[in-house]
Amino acid sequence: MYRGDTMVANILVAHGMRQGDQNEALTGFVAQLLEHESYPYDLAFIESEEKSISRIMTHYLNQGETEFKIVPLLIFSAMHYLVDIPEILVQIKEQHPNINYRLSQPLGTHALMQEIIQQRIEQVHIDKDDKGKVAVVLIAHGSRSYTQAHDELETFNHQLATDYPVFSRTLYGDISFKNDLDKLAKRFSKLIIVPMFLYDGRLVNKVKKLIAQMDIQSELLITPSLNFDPLLKDIISARLEELSF
Repeated sequence: MYRGDTMVANILVAHGMRQGDQNEALTGFVAQLLEHESYPYDLAFIESEEKSISRIMTHYLNQGETEFKIVPLLIFSAMHYLVDIPEILVQIKEQHPNINYRLSQPLGTHALMQEIIQQRIEQVHIDKDDKGKVAVVLIAHGSRSYTQAHDELETFNHQLATDYPVFSRTLYGDISFKNDLDKLAKRFSKLIIVPMFLYDGRLVNKVKKLIAQMDIQSELLITPSLNFDPLLKDIISARLEELSF
């Protein structure tokens, strides 16, 4: 992509894994999501040597590109967003002082994410007689050390347009659902559980497994995760457009 006479590279960054086929699966999901978008992009992984941020940026630097727009495919601002990606970019900048880069906000703080989650909630059928006995539990990744992600989740919670009580919980950290989901279940006859992950993969399966091990007295209605919802492409496009030099 060109900006005037200057070349600009768009790099999307996912977490990924060093082993297994998750990176290949993520590449396919993203390609399908963005197949009709006009902008070029590369997908990098925090957990990868072959398709690391550094390797992909070096490839473009060798082609003469010096400006980079970087969009993390992360929901909220935890360790990968606040520490890992910035440290990698600083190291590359030290090696190539002539480059410029812009890092977007995470995906979950964009207004369209509200629409996706509201759709997940609304797709759960609840009888009219039960509506006063139902609550929603949002479950995000969370962090033991970087609690800005928890603050963003709580803000997201308060902005949701739903008549149900909504509780913010995580897989990891101080507000983990493991601490009190059983207690919440005693207050409501039904809990709508919304996993806030990119897709129904390893982490969502872990959430479900841990919930199954708990003594839950109410009915649990677990929705699909984001599953690369079509609205995500609009969020990614918006994040790219927000970045300017």
